[in-house]
Amino acid sequence: MNTGFARFLRKKDDFVKVYRVGICVFSAAAICLCGLYKAGNFFTASNLRSITLGESAGFQLIAAKEKNYVVDNKSLYNDEVYLVEEEKNESETESRPVKKGAYPILSLDMSGGAQKGEILINDTDSGVEVDAEALVSAPFPKSLDGEAVTALATMQKPLVLIIHTHATECYSIQGADSYDNETSFRTENKEENIVSVGKVLCDTLNSRGVSTIHCDILHDAKDYNSSYNNSLESVKYYLNKYPSIKYVFDIHRDAIIRDNGELIKTECTVDSHTVAQIMILVGTNSGGADHPLWTDNLNVALKLQKNLTSSYPCLARPVNLRAASFNQQYAPGSLLFEIGSCGNTLSEAKLAAVYLGEALAEVIKET
Repeated sequence: MNTGFARFLRKKDDFVKVYRVGICVFSAAAICLCGLYKAGNFFTASNLRSITLGESAGFQLIAAKEKNYVVDNKSLYNDEVYLVEEEKNESETESRPVKKGAYPILSLDMSGGAQKGEILINDTDSGVEVDAEALVSAPFPKSLDGEAVTALATMQKPLVLIIHTHATECYSIQGADSYDNETSFRTENKEENIVSVGKVLCDTLNSRGVSTIHCDILHDAKDYNSSYNNSLESVKYYLNKYPSIKYVFDIHRDAIIRDNGELIKTECTVDSHTVAQIMILVGTNSGGADHPLWTDNLNVALKLQKNLTSSYPCLARPVNLRAASFNQQYAPGSLLFEIGSCGNTLSEAKLAAVYLGEALAEVIKET
């Protein structure tokens, strides 16, 4: 055989080998990327930019600061307020006449229309998918091992810590159907602010055999902007003092408004009672936090939401995934709860805390 032709064939064979290896590497990378995407781990800050409740809900919540909306009521900070944007005509929107200078407080079901046992995650219109069913069926994180949790409960060592980053948050007064710019949605009175809701949650968990302690420090009283740094110091203190703590629950209330000043209360009916709706917020590492195990928190959140919707389909709002971590990287069962909004009453929020505590006790004990 001609030596030149033989060299040509050898080069051809080498080229084919390189080509095949390249195809294999490319295919493997593509499969891995698809696996990450389908597993719900491929998130970016832009994917988690806002709270959207899905196509069927017909409305979404957008941070007031993103819309350059300034709240006239000085007790509501722009960083905490969300605007409702609805896909319906003005004539279809509930409204109510009120006295001059006041705005109505109106009800809105923000559950997203969950069916019994259905799991809902906020749709950010990003194209990102989370395999909720897989996470729910997956075992609890090893850090929340069932036998260890049971042993801690038997020894009555604290298993749960309840804190309030925004402890001065409070609700509308009983019977109020309107508010004005002088109405205050903050108070340092622990019998009237979100701390009293946390106490109900703490008592409910303890009464069901889940050892819980309650930090009632007003972390936002002196400086709202330092509240998360302040509450983190409390979290670290309690975790150091009680290494048995596996769950840290930060209890808040939402602030939801329409751009015409109408205040929104989230509510549903449970056992013939009007109850504030609950939103579970899960932080991630998309905002740059050192929080690689955030899916452990999401695992707990989805199991909890499934429990809530199985008993009360209207009680839980869709689980809210966010770019920031909200200090949830310090304990494997850390979650943030928004119990109602400032349009709700304290009694409606306390009722919600009872139902939430019952569900949490069941989920924790099932581990």
